[in-house]
Amino acid sequence: MKPEDIVNQALEIIGHEQRIGSFWDGSPEAVVARDMWSETRDALLVRTQPEWAREDVPLMVSKTAPAYYDEQTPWEPALYPDMPWLYEYAQPEECLVPLALKPRAHTMPIWRPRAMRFRVKTGTNQTYVLLGNDPAPILTCIVHTHDPAIWYEDFIELMVMALSKKLERRFAPHPQERKPDANNPG
Repeated sequence: MKPEDIVNQALEIIGHEQRIGSFWDGSPEAVVARDMWSETRDALLVRTQPEWAREDVPLMVSKTAPAYYDEQTPWEPALYPDMPWLYEYAQPEECLVPLALKPRAHTMPIWRPRAMRFRVKTGTNQTYVLLGNDPAPILTCIVHTHDPAIWYEDFIELMVMALSKKLERRFAPHPQERKPDANNPG
């Protein structure tokens, strides 16, 4: 299923007669749908956290705490991670919701890795960073999943319903423009 098919289903639910052929066909429906598509998709991914959108992503250290703090090596926020954390990692761009930080297997496989403590904070230039105590962890997170072909049917239905609610605000006829119903003349 293509994204345009999902938008057309949402337009059908609200009773809008015009359909889109592509997000780029220039119609008002396509322009509005294109503007709300990614925001709606990501909001649903964050809210539902589906299993098929989970991925394990290895993290790279961006800041390391010094071996010790004293008068010669004072703690500086620009150089070191927040106390008491030993490492700071940049949150991967594809990550929407960080779920767990796990140790990476170095010599022997870890059959049942236990999640480690971590914290998410806003770093410089308004990006998210993760704080933890492992030098090379793996982050389990919900990632941007752009291809509707791999979405499960229940998520597609949620997407259609969410889009229909948003599209209804824009394209639903006003009460005075509605055609009179034969069964209800008032």
